[in-house]
Amino acid sequence: MTSLPTPYFEDESVQIYHGDCRELLPLIPKVDLVLTDPPYNEVNRKTQGLRSIDKGGADSGSFDIDEIAAGLLNTEAHTFYIWAGTEQVSRWRELLVDAKCSTRICVWEKSNPSPMNGQYLWLSSLELCVYGKRNGGTFNGFCDSPIWRYPVQSGIDHPTVKPVDLFKKCVLSSSNAGDTILDPFMGSGTTLRAAKDLGRKAIGIEIEERYCEIAAKRMSQGVLL
Repeated sequence: MTSLPTPYFEDESVQIYHGDCRELLPLIPKVDLVLTDPPYNEVNRKTQGLRSIDKGGADSGSFDIDEIAAGLLNTEAHTFYIWAGTEQVSRWRELLVDAKCSTRICVWEKSNPSPMNGQYLWLSSLELCVYGKRNGGTFNGFCDSPIWRYPVQSGIDHPTVKPVDLFKKCVLSSSNAGDTILDPFMGSGTTLRAAKDLGRKAIGIEIEERYCEIAAKRMSQGVLL
């Protein structure tokens, strides 16, 4: 493939591509910020007798972190937010450090975590994000803490969707109006929704066509004030 395919969806601020990001990342034009939520490879594991929710393949796809990171870090972006499972955080941080990024571990604290298995152990109320910023990257969060408290998103047909307000926090902190934001694991399009609402441009890649359709419908709603 020598050029990007026809977008699955496109408007004045957003482009959605249906395909494998490993093939499409080398073709993506320059972006300013990467904000993405790759599969954690955790949700369908054995549960040792505890209740579990089968989330299908939405959060359990198999991929090589180093291979994906090579594509992401060649996008010329100056700032990265990579949501990751606990087993993946260290490797993502190592790769961002090797790419000459200053790093932090960011935390989403769920204000309304699921009570599942709460009678047996602490609730699962935290998710982690590896942040990296190269020299020249935008940072508008003066003296802010990377611990963010937001409720779990509802009303979106995707089992691992992140809150749009959480992603707006990342977008506002690390980009300016008119910047371009990339999400190569787009899912239902939360990164794109946040970017569009805040006057940024966005490019999303998603391998599952049904999520491309959901994201396209979300983009068609116009700007949500």
